[in-house]
Amino acid sequence: MKKKSDGDTRNFTPIRFALLCTAILLSMALLLGRVAWLQIVTPSKLVKQEDMRSLREVTTASPRGMITDREGRPLAVSVPVNAVWADPKTIISKGGVGYNERWQALA
Repeated sequence: MKKKSDGDTRNFTPIRFALLCTAILLSMALLLGRVAWLQIVTPSKLVKQEDMRSLREVTTASPRGMITDREGRPLAVSVPVNAVWADPKTIISKGGVGYNERWQALA
């Protein structure tokens, strides 16, 4: 077996190390710049895309099946009705619901 001499091989080269560090720092700077661009400069585009994905109002009919007895006579029939709902933000922004005698009469 040949014995390696200590002076013949060098595993560490400063140029390679400098290039590697530069590449890592450059890629981190690019990622940080992209994040800053998306979050600070143009956030409205992303907010609009997010709203398109999550905020939807879809009106769907949900008719239920009729429950019948063994002779086919209806026992429970589903009747379509209009739903009543209120958005708390809208109500509060328009003055809210304060203490009123009419509200007390409903209680």
